[in-house]
Amino acid sequence: MASRKEPTRGRVEIALEVSPDSVDAGAEMTFHARVTCSPSCDLSGHSLLVRDEAAADLGALELTETEDEMDATGALALKAPVKTGDYVWSAFCPAFVRDGVSYAEASAPISFKVTPHTTRVLAWDIPPTVVAGLRFTIKVGIKCSSECSFASKAFEVYDHQGADVAKGVLSGDLWPGTTGLHFATVELTAPSEAGLYQWIVKSRGDDLERPHAEGAAEFSLRVVGAPDCLVKVEAIDKLSQEPLAGAWVALHPYKAVTDERGLAEIRVTKGEYTLFVAKARYLTLGLPVDVTADMTARAELDLEPEIERN
Repeated sequence: MASRKEPTRGRVEIALEVSPDSVDAGAEMTFHARVTCSPSCDLSGHSLLVRDEAAADLGALELTETEDEMDATGALALKAPVKTGDYVWSAFCPAFVRDGVSYAEASAPISFKVTPHTTRVLAWDIPPTVVAGLRFTIKVGIKCSSECSFASKAFEVYDHQGADVAKGVLSGDLWPGTTGLHFATVELTAPSEAGLYQWIVKSRGDDLERPHAEGAAEFSLRVVGAPDCLVKVEAIDKLSQEPLAGAWVALHPYKAVTDERGLAEIRVTKGEYTLFVAKARYLTLGLPVDVTADMTARAELDLEPEIERN
């Protein structure tokens, strides 16, 4: 009796990648597969099963032939788990027969990490100076790395001593020209003594449906005493005697910008200052002034010398 011919045995190899390999909880990630069979065969329309750590099927990754017809590739987008941690999933290729060749089942693991969403906190529109004990406002913006909606999300402002000095809630609106940046205006009270302070805005991560890391942003707050003198500054072109609009004026830490008449007004406390006046294409002027009462200062600016070119 003739012996039965043994079927030709084939082998399947799977190479897997996932992007990103560190993914926000519940966010989308994509599995990429490259499959090679030996002896080579057409794997068009063949699928791999993507399974989690409990061997539950999560989806089918359909393969298409590459141009060199030596292997096949495919991709599958899936949602990452909501729970943070390290994961090892796998892609499984069931056994199949193609062109008289029996290919054994194959699988390959793929590792990735699920992380809390990153929370980015911004603080802007901080006044250059605030008067001791008076109210002022700043803007606060918060954004999620996966652009989760932060409408109605709470945040807190802490002072230089770590005291919670204000609470706020983000609006449902986004800052113009941005994606996912919710913002709010918050009113604060300056410390009672002059000085430079570091305050911080914090956004908790445990008050949301999906895990978020806490976010924070520090900002500097320069507090000055109540101004009791008015200093008027007139900025002009020294050669033409024309007023200079848009010139930057500073009696540190007080600042102002000249109007179309070249005039700026700054209220300061009594004391000795250096008056700085600056404008593009002009040499910056530094002038010592002793402020004892309301006064007017005239600043004549020279144009920057032209650089000779060879």
